[in-house]
Amino acid sequence: MNPNETTPVKRWTAAELRKLPPAERDAILEAAAAMAEEDYRNDPALTAFEAFGPNDIYGESSNTEARRNLVD
Repeated sequence: MNPNETTPVKRWTAAELRKLPPAERDAILEAAAAMAEEDYRNDPALTAFEAFGPNDIYGESSNTEARRNLVD
């Protein structure tokens, strides 16, 4: 085997991941996150965006009443 060859990485679909036991699914997702970490740390294009537009978050409410707990 040529040491310069890389083993192809399986590309999991969301449906396939959902069918796995939680521990196996978590291990796969953890490995994928570790592989992507350097890209996200060093490529500003991957993180230099706003998640919400100016009209997506309504934080200027005059209602000061506390929200009630909907879970009983």
